[in-house]
Amino acid sequence: MLVQGNRPRQLHWYHAGPMLFGDWGTSRLYVLGLCFFHAQHSSLWFMLAMSALLIGVGWAYSIICRLYPDGGGVYSSARHKSQSLAVFGALLLGADYVVTAALSALDAFHYVDLPFLSPAAWAALSIAVLGILNIFGPTKAGAAALVAAVLTVIFSSVIGFAAVPSLAHSKITALSGSPTSWWSQFTGIILAISGVEAVANMTGIMVEPVEKTARRAIWPVLIEIVVLNLVLTLAMSAIPNKAFTENLSEEIIHTMEEEKTPEAEMPFRAHRDDMLKVLASYYVGDTFAKVAAVVFALLLLSAVNTAVTDLVSIQYMMARDHELPNVFAGLNKWGMPFVPLVISVIVPLLTVLLVPDVGHLADLYAIGVVGAVAVNLGSCVTTLGLPLKTWERTAMSVLAVLMLAIWFTIAYEKPHALAFAGGIVAVGLTTRWLTHQRKVREVISGTVATIGGTVTSIGQLIETAGGAGPVENATHQVRFLVATQGSPKLVQFALDQAKSFHAEVLFLYVRHIAVPMLGPAHRPNIANDPDAQKAAEQIKQMGEAAGVPVRFLYTIADNISETIVDFAVTYGVSQVIIGTSKRGTLWRTMKGDVIQGVAQHLPERTQLLIHA
Repeated sequence: MLVQGNRPRQLHWYHAGPMLFGDWGTSRLYVLGLCFFHAQHSSLWFMLAMSALLIGVGWAYSIICRLYPDGGGVYSSARHKSQSLAVFGALLLGADYVVTAALSALDAFHYVDLPFLSPAAWAALSIAVLGILNIFGPTKAGAAALVAAVLTVIFSSVIGFAAVPSLAHSKITALSGSPTSWWSQFTGIILAISGVEAVANMTGIMVEPVEKTARRAIWPVLIEIVVLNLVLTLAMSAIPNKAFTENLSEEIIHTMEEEKTPEAEMPFRAHRDDMLKVLASYYVGDTFAKVAAVVFALLLLSAVNTAVTDLVSIQYMMARDHELPNVFAGLNKWGMPFVPLVISVIVPLLTVLLVPDVGHLADLYAIGVVGAVAVNLGSCVTTLGLPLKTWERTAMSVLAVLMLAIWFTIAYEKPHALAFAGGIVAVGLTTRWLTHQRKVREVISGTVATIGGTVTSIGQLIETAGGAGPVENATHQVRFLVATQGSPKLVQFALDQAKSFHAEVLFLYVRHIAVPMLGPAHRPNIANDPDAQKAAEQIKQMGEAAGVPVRFLYTIADNISETIVDFAVTYGVSQVIIGTSKRGTLWRTMKGDVIQGVAQHLPERTQLLIHA
């Protein structure tokens, strides 16, 4: 069963894989068009170079997942070198997620052409709507993302197969210009590597062996992306130039006129932002293309949602480590860190309104994620205590130097991108400095707290309200576990039930958190939770009045039912008592039914009693 003190390891490779595809697969929807825009009929060479980089990064992160089974993202791995370096890397990654949300939302509405508003306005509206939905912390958004990912793979594969007969007619030209210009063009299309950071962050909840789970999540997605991207690049190069300029929308024509696009450049500019839709129309048909465009837009919007929740997680994680003010760790009644959510919605929303162009957003994109990956790789190869083979350390060192070279190139050639990422890092570091100045010392992670305030590790049991010793030494052979947030009726029912059986009652207060808890677990503190304190005091008084020995257990979790089962098994209770929730269909749809989850996983020897 679950190990004491650890979060449940429930992330399988078939869960992590779609998360990775949500980044790598989504990038296909704008990388193809951007590559054609920059390199024209030389696109294949740049896509080959991009594929080689993807393979290298994917391999390196499979090693990082092995090295850090409790969280291998840049924030977790860089902490072994320096906490300041870890914060710097996390802020760079945060800058990437801001642009990911803005870019994905904007491109979604280039694929589906909606009336009345501009694509940027629709994108901003969609970010706002997703932010409102995330107030309730919808944890089942992953299921919708999985459906969108599977449909995208199917539709993309259909396009690829349909294009195979035409691949022999692909127009592939030699690279023009100098090696310096080739390098510059290459750095301009590096837009598809941040997803692997999210997967590495999740190793702490991957099923063991973590190395195997991570490999099985990364490599199938990597192979699909590399192979299909190359096929689609050839398919793109096989379309006659005049086909790109037929039936252009008035908006695209107006944009090209404003930009004074030369006629010879129009085929490469015309469908920069919806290239996969063009391929679908040309090789399969207009009806298929319209349906595919909706699927592609849904995947892009799911990427927006993922980027927003990742931004929330980064801020929550830093607040939990007292790198940001305590207000960033505050949870609303649905388990969502509210202040980080507001910031994670407003910043991308303003970004897409201020930079309403896919190409310009792409310029801002890479500098954040390339910097974060470089910090992660550099931290690993310079930490000599890590169990790395010589050839692994050498290869990862070369990759780290390459990523640094890319980062400096982007910073030099695109000062606005450097200013954007630098601004986010500056704001984050300033907030961190102010936090340290105020000596905020709050920690949010897995512990057990007594009613009187004594906090011990989860592997130990706490003092009872009546003063008895730890459970291991208690005379009570029967124990009940009551999952509650202080309902007086449920508490009284549990006390009456325990009195009849001469049982001891463990009251478990689970503070739900609706975003992924990145990195290794930390200890939560009941002192930061006034509602839990109030419930604890009330239970203490009712337990004393009833003459029943009680204990109060407090923890924070992203999966309530798994946590209840974990505590039930850890403490060897004979009965779990849960009250029916007043939450309605909306909650159960988004979060799942807690009672059903407990009933499915509770051991047969433990009874489940539901108090209505």
